[in-house]
Amino acid sequence: MMMTLEVRGDGETPSTDLGYLLHKHPDRMQSFDTSQGTARVFYPRASAQECRVALHVDGEGVRSRDEAQRHVSTIPYAASSRFVVAIGKVFGDALAGRCARPELVEHSWPIAITVPSVPVGGALGPDELFTPLGWSVGVSRQPLAPSGWGDSPYATVTLEGRHTVRDALRHLCVLLPVIADDKHYFVDELEIDKLERLGDGWLSTHPHRDRIISGYVKRVRPLVDLAVDRLTGADPIGPDTADSRVALPQESARQAGSTVADRREGLARRRLDAVVESVRAARGRSVLDLGCGEGRLLDALAADGACTRLAGVDVSVAALRRAAERLERRRDVDLWQSSLMYGDTRCRGFDVAVLMEVIEHIDQARLPVAVASVFDGMAPATVVVTTPNRDHNSRYGLGPDEYRHPDHRFEFTRAEFARWCADVADEYRYTVVLGEIGDPDAEVGAPTQSAVFTRIDEVSR
Repeated sequence: MMMTLEVRGDGETPSTDLGYLLHKHPDRMQSFDTSQGTARVFYPRASAQECRVALHVDGEGVRSRDEAQRHVSTIPYAASSRFVVAIGKVFGDALAGRCARPELVEHSWPIAITVPSVPVGGALGPDELFTPLGWSVGVSRQPLAPSGWGDSPYATVTLEGRHTVRDALRHLCVLLPVIADDKHYFVDELEIDKLERLGDGWLSTHPHRDRIISGYVKRVRPLVDLAVDRLTGADPIGPDTADSRVALPQESARQAGSTVADRREGLARRRLDAVVESVRAARGRSVLDLGCGEGRLLDALAADGACTRLAGVDVSVAALRRAAERLERRRDVDLWQSSLMYGDTRCRGFDVAVLMEVIEHIDQARLPVAVASVFDGMAPATVVVTTPNRDHNSRYGLGPDEYRHPDHRFEFTRAEFARWCADVADEYRYTVVLGEIGDPDAEVGAPTQSAVFTRIDEVSR
């Protein structure tokens, strides 16, 4: 897997400033370990007028263990979603627009990109996808050997245009998997978060926007609808561009009576709104988001303005870094790295604690430790919990032993969740009110279930 990116200087900005944007010095070759193999970055050309950087990934991380397959598999060499993973690992700062010289991030350069071995078997080709973005596109099919067998399904794609380096890399990271019609990993709502970041400023106005979104999330219909709603605010796209094998939640009588906008509203957004409403109803002035991830809930609570103190906790440093970027303008939000598996005095003294889609990521055998940490160690007046309803999974085409996310350790059915909530409330002297989030189904309930625990001494007061 390989790519070259060349920029030309404009007299005022030397092209070697590309090194600042990519965080890679033009005078050195650098190597990086990635899940796709060893990535090497070097500069075949570096002058004030022209600067060319090359990214080469050896593909060792994806080769078959079978010795015979290692010599015939094309997977390690094809520039599709696996190559995009390596680009994100090596050029992550450039994709995010982070640079020691911020003025370079928005600098528009004459850029030329060459990507060999691009799988071009998808419904949309490089011309259709890159030309509307201002690129001049060249596609050179690679012939099969021996001669006479015709062209292979791979091509060398060349792009020329004037763009920022950040946008050029973002175009590649979104569109290469769509061209190849290939995502080698499981997709879920986190993939939509990534698409929001990478598509910022250009995807919503692309003439093939809906088809790009559909291809990027592998035509999984619930994700397609959610992505279109979040990225554009438009109506979900039709069934002709979505995978019919994955059904939407069935409509109940209550659904039929609701507005079209309400039925189409994304589950993630509705869950966020429901938690904000629960916090508002608890009248808490200080809120702790346990497992805050990228900070969406904290951002919504800060915008609501009802709380005077907000803090978020997560075990992931990378997630906290993204939360800090999202909340940069929010000066009244604290972020800490911590875990529910041990006591943390910083987490005490809050009116409300929120566990939004968190408990299912904890091994069930260790869940009592996390419960004691929250309900006994922190002892907030109110605890808000949301978690998937396993009964509803069949509506997403999942089998009885399948979960909605590969990192889920378990998922409660409605009956199991009700018993768990009752046991927790009884042990730690809380009352509990159960609820549902999302469109209800007469047979299996809504996709998300919730619980609001209120400490009994708080109820008495």
